[in-house]
Amino acid sequence: MKKSTENMQWKRPKIAETEVTMEADIQREALKTAALEMNLKMEEEFEMLMKQKEILGMDQELKTGMGQERKQEMELELELELNTHNAVIYHWRVWELMGLMQPPEMPRLQFLVRSAVINVLVTLLFPLTLLAKLFFTSSLKELFENLTITITDFVANLKFINVFLVRRQLREITDILRVLDKRAKIVHNQEELRVLHQSVKTAQSSFRTFAWIFVFGTALSCIRVAIARDRQLLYPAWFGVDWQCSDLAYWLINVYQLFGLIVQAIQDCANDSYPPAYLCILTGHMRALELRVRRIGYNQPQPLAHILYNQASYHQSVYVQLCECIEDYINILRLNEFIQEILSIACMAQFVCSAAVQCTVAMHILYVVDSNDLSTMMLSLVFFMAVTLEVFLICYFCDRMRTQSEALLDAFYACNWMDQMPQFKRNLIITLMRTQKPSFIYAGGYIPVTLETFVQV
Repeated sequence: MKKSTENMQWKRPKIAETEVTMEADIQREALKTAALEMNLKMEEEFEMLMKQKEILGMDQELKTGMGQERKQEMELELELELNTHNAVIYHWRVWELMGLMQPPEMPRLQFLVRSAVINVLVTLLFPLTLLAKLFFTSSLKELFENLTITITDFVANLKFINVFLVRRQLREITDILRVLDKRAKIVHNQEELRVLHQSVKTAQSSFRTFAWIFVFGTALSCIRVAIARDRQLLYPAWFGVDWQCSDLAYWLINVYQLFGLIVQAIQDCANDSYPPAYLCILTGHMRALELRVRRIGYNQPQPLAHILYNQASYHQSVYVQLCECIEDYINILRLNEFIQEILSIACMAQFVCSAAVQCTVAMHILYVVDSNDLSTMMLSLVFFMAVTLEVFLICYFCDRMRTQSEALLDAFYACNWMDQMPQFKRNLIITLMRTQKPSFIYAGGYIPVTLETFVQV
């Protein structure tokens, strides 16, 4: 009995130990299964992330490729559209319309007939009617009103005639611009192309600014006649008929004056804005050449097998770049000379006109005009601001061109000339001797046109 009891006590710990072992095995199996499931889940998530990354990478590559293609297309458009003569395209259209330049597609006879009709009816007769009125003026108020318009109109016709006299220089300028544009396309530098395109936009904006001024002045003259209690003309002029008592004469004279006023406004818009336009083109090409010169000598060659030959060819290519830039500089100097020829008389006439009109308008407003006559005062102020703006724009762009010519001198100094061959340095010294003299435009061949001149005028 005692023995059987001992056997039972020995078996109980054995059974308990077996049960614990089985539970541990079950827990280990459960942990293995959970770890395996977790690994499978992580692998699936990793594969999904990799697929997403691959898709994003493909999209990015596609976008980058499309962006590069678009960039190349925009660069190609800039290169193909480059034509700095477009800065004065509006002016040439006006000159063709007014009979100064013959359009290529128009027959010679048709051009001569149209030119004769417009210039006889407007360019010749319109200022004569204004001048004749000066001898029949009965009051100081009418004298000042007529004198302001007469001075402006006669100077405008003088500048119009000057354009006719410098037609050859204008065509020479067009040829030089074509050569400089070709060089910019060959160099194919995007910053240079942007500078030239911006100069074209600025020149065209100056034309539009003057156009709005003349539109406002013309509209103000028409409104002044429309709201007047008594019969008035658009501008005081003499026609030799009693338009106060004849309806037909009154309306015919007003129609003629309106036609003449529109034609004169178009002529004045082109004549007053072409000096800033050509100066803007010249400054743009100077700036493009400055950028081109500053890059000379800084593009180091890639090492090849024969390093001595590579260095020699590199120095020769840099010397060729300098020679090409010197040729561009010579073309810019020629462009500057032709612009000086076409602007000399125009600038001098503008200075004289501005001084005379400003004095006349000041006398008119301060001592003659009635303070209640707002339309007359506004018209006089429009004349005053117009002639002042004309002088300011010319002086501003001339001063800007002078500053850019000085920057071009700094560009030749800034190129990498120290590592170049002696022939390079010799040609550079000769060029620097010429660039020491800044470029100016002289009114009448004597007065430098700068912002300091504007303050004095």
